[in-house]
Amino acid sequence: MDRPLQLPRKSPYVNNILFPRALRSFIPDHDLSAGRVLKLDSVAAQAAHTAEWGKRVQIKLHVCETGQRTGAFDVWIDIESEAAKAFAKLIEDAAAQSDKLPPVRVWTRPT
Repeated sequence: MDRPLQLPRKSPYVNNILFPRALRSFIPDHDLSAGRVLKLDSVAAQAAHTAEWGKRVQIKLHVCETGQRTGAFDVWIDIESEAAKAFAKLIEDAAAQSDKLPPVRVWTRPT
């Protein structure tokens, strides 16, 4: 895996990910838990440009439960425009690389 992308920041306002408070009760808090797996149901994005925060992109990840519990949540990503462009390029490059990879078996069947 390549080195993590350092997102550019020009304004004093940070790049943020906002998790809804209701999601807190869905995440197990015992030590052996790796967290909670949720299904990514949809993605939406919108542009914003304000005098206070500058040019930004707001991305809504709509996630939902896959197991016995029910629930759906909106997780928001709010980032500067330049950071959004770098993030988009990172994803596009990874997708192009994925298209070139041969398939590998992740799980093996027990014999």
